[in-house]
Amino acid sequence: MSLDTKYRPRGYQDVLGQKESIKTLKGLVSNGAGWRQSYLFAGPYGSGKTTLGRILARALLCDSPVNGEPCDSCPSCLSLLEGGSDSFIEVDAATNSGKADVKKLLEEMEYSSFSGKRKLYLFDEAHQLSKDALDALLKPMEENSRGTLDKKLVVIFATTEPEKMRKTVLSRCAPAFIIHHVDSEEIADRLAWVCEQERFTYEREALLLIADFSEGHIRDALKAIEGVASSNEGNIGLAGVRSYLHVDRNDTICKLLTADAKGILSLSDSLLTSTPVGIAYERLISAVMYSIGLGMGVGAPPPYWDKDILLEGYQKHGDRLLDLAEQLSSRPSRVTGAMFKCDLLRWFTPARALPSYAPPPRENYPPPKSPIEAKEPKPQEDKDIKPEGLSLISFSALVKNIMQSKREGALENRNLGDT
Repeated sequence: MSLDTKYRPRGYQDVLGQKESIKTLKGLVSNGAGWRQSYLFAGPYGSGKTTLGRILARALLCDSPVNGEPCDSCPSCLSLLEGGSDSFIEVDAATNSGKADVKKLLEEMEYSSFSGKRKLYLFDEAHQLSKDALDALLKPMEENSRGTLDKKLVVIFATTEPEKMRKTVLSRCAPAFIIHHVDSEEIADRLAWVCEQERFTYEREALLLIADFSEGHIRDALKAIEGVASSNEGNIGLAGVRSYLHVDRNDTICKLLTADAKGILSLSDSLLTSTPVGIAYERLISAVMYSIGLGMGVGAPPPYWDKDILLEGYQKHGDRLLDLAEQLSSRPSRVTGAMFKCDLLRWFTPARALPSYAPPPRENYPPPKSPIEAKEPKPQEDKDIKPEGLSLISFSALVKNIMQSKREGALENRNLGDT
């Protein structure tokens, strides 16, 4: 049995964090209001949403809950712990998301279980339920059982994407229970306890590294413990953890921010031989933002990032790293290793100056002509010019001037005769 299954919490006391949510859930069951609404658990994968839903289901179906928790000794609790209860139906919405699947469940709801208890449903990955499937749930979730305040249908939804859930469904649930990330120290404490139960030797720093790297996903942390132990004869040491989690990848990615163009190509080749290109993009964006944060004196990266190299990257490139982050973030949906190298080199290599054309000095140009001058050049004053050498426009202008002169001369002679 895998460690994440073997050490899955059986009761609220085994759940890490989530104290406020647990307090509310216990209060609803203790006050007899547990069947008056449905429930929504939202949070990242591996954070314990489904586990909390199963504990709540046991408490709701328990013959004699204790302070809002399942007693784990009645027939209902025991059958649920063994996975054989006909009162609790767990549905994977990723593969049973259609209206027909939900309609079948609703038809079964009309019949009580063999134990005589009501039926309770848990939809995992509930955001994948189709619109028609959710619509089919609305009416029975709203209606009360005859003569009581309890709802005819109570559903526990677990989802990583609550924003995709319809508002009409959310309105029929208690306020969403948001499953938060758990502190690394608390996860490391749980990992240490598991190691002691399994007789693994461990280094506290190695457990903290696993806790940080899993980013609060307890299931991933337990899988990492199992993987490191199996390849290191039951020893959870820092070197083994770094190797198992491929922390050396992060070191290579950090070095991309300080390398020259030739080094970028060499490091990229090395990185892409062991890392999917999509993960390489994501980790490089993280490295860039951690580098900017260090340079601006805001926050600190997790311990599996090399702070010294990240700071050196900011000192070398400064705010230009924001251009790289923007470039990497706008990558297409299908990326290749060549794109990865191209994006890095295009950002690193400054734009080459194009060969420029220098025009000759302005004094070597004739003065510009107006449109009129360009079309009707002034008649030349050279008296020796021959009419046949003139253009038609110039000749017309010359004739016009001669006729004007004759008219002016005739007018002048007339004025003299009058006197």
